[in-house]
Amino acid sequence: MALRTLAALALAALVLTPAGIAHNAVAQGVPSHLHAFLLRADEPVSHLYPRTPSFAWTPAPDTGGHYQFELATSRTFEDATVVFKDTDVPIPAETIARQLPWMTGSPYALWAHVRWVSSDGSAATRWSAPFGFNLRWLDQDVPSQLPAPEGLIRWKPTEGATAYQVVYTDIKPSRSFETTTNVADEREFFTLHSAYGSSLTIHWRVRAIRDVSSTRPTTNEIPAVSYGPWSPVFTTVNTPQATQPLSPSDTISDTWAIHKAAKPFALTPAFAWAPSAPDTSGGVDAGSPLYRVYIFTDNHCVNQVFAGSIVGSPAFAPRITDGTLALPATTAAITKATQADTLLAPGSEGTAVDATGDPVTPAEAGGAAASSSSSSSSGGSSSATTAVAQVDLRDSGWPSGRYYWTVVPVTITATQATTTANADTGTGTSDGSAVTYEDDEVPQDACEAGNVMSFGKVSRPVVTSAGKPFVSGVAPTGRLVAAVSGRTTVYTSPVVAWEPAMDATSYQVELSRTAYPWRIAKRVSTPATALTLPLGRTDAGTWYYRVRGIDTSLPVGARAMSWSTPVRVRVTGNRFAVVK
Repeated sequence: MALRTLAALALAALVLTPAGIAHNAVAQGVPSHLHAFLLRADEPVSHLYPRTPSFAWTPAPDTGGHYQFELATSRTFEDATVVFKDTDVPIPAETIARQLPWMTGSPYALWAHVRWVSSDGSAATRWSAPFGFNLRWLDQDVPSQLPAPEGLIRWKPTEGATAYQVVYTDIKPSRSFETTTNVADEREFFTLHSAYGSSLTIHWRVRAIRDVSSTRPTTNEIPAVSYGPWSPVFTTVNTPQATQPLSPSDTISDTWAIHKAAKPFALTPAFAWAPSAPDTSGGVDAGSPLYRVYIFTDNHCVNQVFAGSIVGSPAFAPRITDGTLALPATTAAITKATQADTLLAPGSEGTAVDATGDPVTPAEAGGAAASSSSSSSSGGSSSATTAVAQVDLRDSGWPSGRYYWTVVPVTITATQATTTANADTGTGTSDGSAVTYEDDEVPQDACEAGNVMSFGKVSRPVVTSAGKPFVSGVAPTGRLVAAVSGRTTVYTSPVVAWEPAMDATSYQVELSRTAYPWRIAKRVSTPATALTLPLGRTDAGTWYYRVRGIDTSLPVGARAMSWSTPVRVRVTGNRFAVVK
């Protein structure tokens, strides 16, 4: 009987809770002061964040072991509400390499807690007090209107945005398009519709988009939407313009260069020009002037790197979706389009050639329809991949390296008559003559005549410090503390963060043992703006890390942006000190 009783007691001691910890193995002490932060562990505690934060806490008193961290939509942390969990956290900090959903509650929509677990899993502390917070855009992230030349709309760039969705509210049925820059042209309203001689008032809205397609789904499948709030409805008034000789006038996005001024741009710019009269030398009047922008790497405009779409507006801004307009293919269709109340929809330009007769493929032609994008207002998830046109320009090496742009007129030439057969009568109905859209000038001639502007494209480096590096590490007490100088020393696994870079959809982090020459020892990619560097206690010594953004709207093989300044961090492997 005694043996059976002892066996029953031993078996009872091994009964595990759902978390895998024995009922009677509750360790003393609880992790405390759990809080979230964006850049440094010592920043003021907030309960509202515009992007996924990192977390830190005061450790439990026992040494060794590890931590278990959970994030949920309920402060009771039932399994069905858990959004993220990590069961093997080596230090009192957690970084999450995914974009969490924007959520707000009363008072909070998301809750985090943490506990310490012994190395053999036989004991654990109780869970910490939950830390609640909300995730949503900040008030300043709602786009605001900025001035722009005739034919363009422009807004203030939003931190962390990887693209923007634009809708012209005057167009019915509604449709939208996307762009990676903070400027858009009004091509729909001008093309085949003369806007000269009277004011043209256009209403529009815009919202920022963040790229969440590269992240894994959350634990409980709550989608992380890609878009922010819509701006108010803005109004742009295009005043009457007199036609004049065609010449470039403005290069504009995050900054503004006028006439012959040359400036560097962080965002691929838009282009504006003095409008000219319609070119009807091909025998067809389109109802408006037509233009095409070209970009080159030389001032004689020979080495072409970009071809714009045909537009009727006195400006052009590249779009990554729904860029090219469906130009009429016959003279009859042109006549109908110029008289119709509806505006041209996205689609193929049809037969379009340059001044030598060679076909022109605009850079925007590769963009998928915006309605299929995960940023659509009818969808919540952004896990689907959407094809976008590669319209961004790689860095030019400013101030010595530059791009040169010009604009040429486009004429319409009628080629041959087409007919539509009538099966009932056996006769055909004339659709008018088929048409070709043809550049009326070689870009080289326009540039050599002085109708050219230059500009630079410079991606801004990722910001990894502001006086002090955005680095946090473990102190001798086991607490996570922030670095107080540029010479940071940590015990193990430094937590680093950075500010979002314009146009970056993800980030690359590299580590090297030397600042110069740089020799890649480790490389990590992440969609987040924080990372626990892969440096453990066995990686003792001095390290340097640097961060750069990746822009998927650039051509494959050229999507890397500028590196940040390397940051020094020393791993002791046995103790921690912050060098002042």
